[in-house]
Amino acid sequence: MQKIHLLLKITLVGWLLGSAVNTPAEESSSTDPATQTYVTPQPQVSRINALKSSLEGVQLEHQIQVLEAEGGPFLSLYRKSQTSSTQGCAILLHSDNEHPDWPEAIAPLRDKLTEYSWCTLSIEVPDVTKRGQAIKITSTDSASESTEDNALNLANQAVVFARIEAAIELAKTDGVNEFVLIGYRTGASYALAFSAQNKLTIQALALIDIQTPADMSSYQIAQLIRETPQPILDYYLSQPSRNQQFAQWRQQAGRQRENPQGQYIQKDAIPDRVTGQDSQALLVQRVRGFLKQNTKQISQRRPLPQVNKGLF
Repeated sequence: MQKIHLLLKITLVGWLLGSAVNTPAEESSSTDPATQTYVTPQPQVSRINALKSSLEGVQLEHQIQVLEAEGGPFLSLYRKSQTSSTQGCAILLHSDNEHPDWPEAIAPLRDKLTEYSWCTLSIEVPDVTKRGQAIKITSTDSASESTEDNALNLANQAVVFARIEAAIELAKTDGVNEFVLIGYRTGASYALAFSAQNKLTIQALALIDIQTPADMSSYQIAQLIRETPQPILDYYLSQPSRNQQFAQWRQQAGRQRENPQGQYIQKDAIPDRVTGQDSQALLVQRVRGFLKQNTKQISQRRPLPQVNKGLF
């Protein structure tokens, strides 16, 4: 019996020693960086794929148009006019870290404007600010005015401009020749910059709650209004206080425009938010009224319907 106990002890000690020797090797192999696979998060790709799946789930996949610009594909949502005559096409630009059917502003406008003889094309705008990254705001007079003479170049500007042009070319294939730009928050800054550089392309411009992209000067963005002759609707929220300063700079630039082709209209959206009415419906009403008064729709004359007269 003593020999059996001795053999068991020797076996147990050997097993424990073997485990102690093997464990570090196994741990080192499992934590070897060369053998691990890292997945880089792509929030915009995930967001766009989820949007496509959502639209396909409600049988709206016919609105999805994948276009090419700057060597890469991007998503656009195309809705044709719901009337017999098309007034023109509204190109919509969403804000940073959003998508072309964002429920605030973009979705109601792209849906409802089609009831008033407009087709709508909402395009994907590349992300600028990564999630969790601090946003730098430059809004002081001294810091902003010192950048007045510097050339303005927004992040991803060439890509966004190319996508706007690709969207316009798509609408032209349907016989549309009149275009307006509608931008929401940071998307409004891109819309304003495009309109300033392409004065003959856009008939009118609507800025909805315009915001300055990260690391850009609010004062410098506001000065683009001086270079934009088209009719402009500036529908903004006067709160917080930095929005008020930005709005004052835009209003001043609107008064300094040379040879404007239409009015610069600035309207505070706060009263529409506190009336108890549907603020999205009021937004659509404001934009629709602005387009009606500041595009060629104002000169449209539809023929009276023919009536078959009876004997009596």
